[in-house]
Amino acid sequence: MNALTKTLDIPAFDPISYDAAVRAATMRAQHSFFDQHVIEDEFGCFLAIDEGDYNALPQDLIDRIVHSVPGMMADDFDEANIARAASFMSVVMDPEWDADCPF
Repeated sequence: MNALTKTLDIPAFDPISYDAAVRAATMRAQHSFFDQHVIEDEFGCFLAIDEGDYNALPQDLIDRIVHSVPGMMADDFDEANIARAASFMSVVMDPEWDADCPF
């Protein structure tokens, strides 16, 4: 091994953590004005963060974003043109969550 070579410690991909973070981000985005981001931490695990929690995201968080879900709420429901206002609405079906919903 020469001086120009170094080993990289890259953590193994954690599909369970990734799927859980994407699902959490998708569910949170339905009720948020802000984008939801899935970031990877230094141990290879994934978590969902809300862009609104951090104001402007610091560069170290931006560099760790692996997936983003846009916020799905809109303030434009008071428009006279209801068709334009409805175009801002996003509907996501989540059968598993709906099955557990008590109402």
